Amino acid sequence: MQPSQQEHFWNTLIWPVLWPLLVVQATLVVLCVLVVWLVGWVSPGYASWSISLWLMLALLIGSCLNVAAFLMLVKSRAKHKEARLMQHLAELERHTRAITQQTSAASAQQAPALEELPTTPPFARIANVSRVLASLSTSMTGCSSSTSGESASADEDAQVLLDDLHDQQQQVKRLLAGRDRAREESRLKSEYLGLLQRETDALFARLSEQLNSEVSEDCRANMLEVRERIADIRALLMNLVQDSDGQSEASDTAPVATSLRVLVVDDGPVNLMLARQMLENHGLHVEGVSSGEQALERQQQSDFDLVFMDIFMPTLSGLETTRRWREVEAAQGGRKSVLVALTANADNMGQDECLSAGLDDLLTKPYQPDTLLGIIAKWFPDKQRIPSGE
Repeated sequence: MQPSQQEHFWNTLIWPVLWPLLVVQATLVVLCVLVVWLVGWVSPGYASWSISLWLMLALLIGSCLNVAAFLMLVKSRAKHKEARLMQHLAELERHTRAITQQTSAASAQQAPALEELPTTPPFARIANVSRVLASLSTSMTGCSSSTSGESASADEDAQVLLDDLHDQQQQVKRLLAGRDRAREESRLKSEYLGLLQRETDALFARLSEQLNSEVSEDCRANMLEVRERIADIRALLMNLVQDSDGQSEASDTAPVATSLRVLVVDDGPVNLMLARQMLENHGLHVEGVSSGEQALERQQQSDFDLVFMDIFMPTLSGLETTRRWREVEAAQGGRKSVLVALTANADNMGQDECLSAGLDDLLTKPYQPDTLLGIIAKWFPDKQRIPSGE
C-alpha cells in the first residue's frame, strides 16, 4: 500500500482499537511489578522463584488475551467499514445508472451501460463505475464543444465591453473624487485666506490708530515701515482671495495702454510680483527692480512713461529716489515720467511729503488691478483702450 493508504488504514482500523489495549497491557505489567515488590517487601522469606514464575505466567496469559481481543475488535471494525463501503458503492452505482439513462434520453448517442456485477469484488465494481463515468464525461464534452465554440466570440466581446465599462466607471469615480477634493481644498483655502486677511486688516487699523497718537519720531518711522510691509501682505492676500473666489471680472473691462513702458520699484518681492503680474496681464511692457539704486540705473538705460515707486525702502527711500530721478530728468532736459507713490500712509501729511518730493500721484496699499489701471487711464487718457472680449 502507498504511504497515504497505510496511514488511512492505521488511523481508521488499527489505532482506534490498539491504543486502549496498549493501556490495559501497560496497566497489567505495572500491577505485576507492584505485586512482586509488595511480596518481597512484606515477606522477604516467602519471595521465591515460584511466585515470580506464576506472575510471569499471569502476565503472558493477560497479554495473549489482549492480543485476541485486539484481533476480534479489528475484525469487527473491518466488517463495519466494509458494510459501509458496500452501501456507498451501491448508491454510487444507482446514481451512475440514473445519469446514464438521462444522458441516453437527452442525446442521440447511446451512453455506456453499467454492468450488473453483484458478486464482483468492490475494487472491480469501483473500476467499472469509473469507466462509465469517464465515458459519460467524454460524450458530454463532445456535445458541448460545438455550442461553446459558437458562443466563444460573443462571450469574448461581451467581456471586453464589460472591462471597458468597468474602466470608465473607475475613471469617473476618480474624477468625481478629485473634483470633490479640489472643491473642499478651495473652500478651506478661501476660509483661511479670508481669516488671514481680516487679521492683517485689524493689525493695519491698529497701527494706523497708534500713528495718530503721540509717539516719538523714531517710533513713528518704525511703525510706518511696519505698516508698509503689512500693506504688501494685505495686497497679496486680497488678490489671492479674489483669485480663489473668482471675483476678478471687474478688471477685464478696465482701460489699458499697451504702448506704455512701466517701471515698478518695490523692495518687497511679493508686492513687486503682484504689480508686475497685474500690468503684464493687460499687455503692458513692465520692468521691476527692488531698490532705489537699481531704479536710477534703469533710468540711465531706458525711458519709462510711468513709474510706481515704493516709499519705504532700505538704504535709499522712495522719496530720495524720486528727488534724484527728477534731478536727472532736469539735467537731461527730456520728457518727465509720471511717478506714482506706493504707500500705506495715505494721510494729508504723507501726501504733501510725496508731492513735495516730486511724485505726481499716490496709490494706497493694498491696491487692486482696476486701481492700477485707473492710474494709467488718469495720466494717459489718449492711450487707453477697451479690450475686446477674449
